[in-house]
Amino acid sequence: MPLSPPACPREPSHRRSITVRSYARSDGLWDLEGELTDVWPEDLTIATGTLPAGRPMHSMWLRLTVDRTATIVAAEAASDAGPYGAACAAIAPDYGQLVGVKIAGGYRDAIRRLFGRTAGCTHLNELAGVMGSAAMQALWGVMAHDPDAKPMSIDGCHALKSSSPQVARFFPRWYRPETSTTDR
Repeated sequence: MPLSPPACPREPSHRRSITVRSYARSDGLWDLEGELTDVWPEDLTIATGTLPAGRPMHSMWLRLTVDRTATIVAAEAASDAGPYGAACAAIAPDYGQLVGVKIAGGYRDAIRRLFGRTAGCTHLNELAGVMGSAAMQALWGVMAHDPDAKPMSIDGCHALKSSSPQVARFFPRWYRPETSTTDR
């Protein structure tokens, strides 16, 4: 366990699981299938009645099909469980609006713009966000072999800041030393 031991005894109160599986398709596209599930270890009183322990309050799915440029070419959402049943599931077809969105800088902003507040589902939005980074992992092999394309991970995290030693060593073409104010 990479975390330190808990500060005091504790009891489970909730479990959220997010799983994303990626598949390279025979037609040159990739399918990413994500599932978000929320489960409580004991019976829970919700607006529609009692949710039995271990039964999911949320079980929501999203499939994104992307091309080699990480552009979404198909999107499908489904809800197996939601606290308000059919009302929760009713928003699923709207996630087809993700078609044409490129998974790159600004992807999470596009999710908020398309599905923010009452235009979408909080849980599907969270799942869609996680699936963006999973798409980058799925496409890494294809994108890493394009010598003319700047790797998407550069300037995407602190370890791969364009002025970092890691970029200088592993991606020298894209290395940009930091300029100090005294260099001007």
